[in-house]
Parts: sequence; C-alpha cells; structure tokens
Amino acid sequence: MYAPSLLDPAADELKLTDFTGATDVAREARTLLGERFSSVTFMYVLMRAFEVEYTAACDASRWHEFHGGPRALSDADLEKLLAPWLDR
Repeated sequence: MYAPSLLDPAADELKLTDFTGATDVAREARTLLGERFSSVTFMYVLMRAFEVEYTAACDASRWHEFHGGPRALSDADLEKLLAPWLDR
C-alpha cells in the first residue's frame, strides 16, 4: 500500500479535472497515478477526491479494466454507481 502523501496529490488534481463521467475519472486517475494505479489506489482517490462512500468505492474497484470475471463492472455500471458523487 502506498502512503497517502503519494496518493493525495493525484486526488487533489483529480478534483480539478474536467470529466464527463466515471470512466473519464477512472482513466484520468490511471494517468495521474501511473504505476501506482490499482483497484486499491483507485478506491482511495475516489474517496478522497469525491467523498465516495467506502462500499461504493469497493464496488468501483471491480471495474472491468482492473480485472475480468463474472463480478466485473462494465463502464455503464461504473457510471451508474458513481453518478451520485460525480454529478456536478
């Protein structure tokens, strides 16, 4: 796990980014975090940047671009899940 001091700058920058939805946020998080990007670090920056609830962030970590499987979230699922926190 990474120290918050390594992840907080990405969360702060993510808050200021223009985006059109959750998949844009996820892809921008991947760009900002670089090699530190994982389902766990994605959860952290979601909670830090947008005050996403822990359980929703856990669900978001199942996004299909992290890993596949029967429980993976599609882009549409991710959009629906995170809409309450990302709608501006």
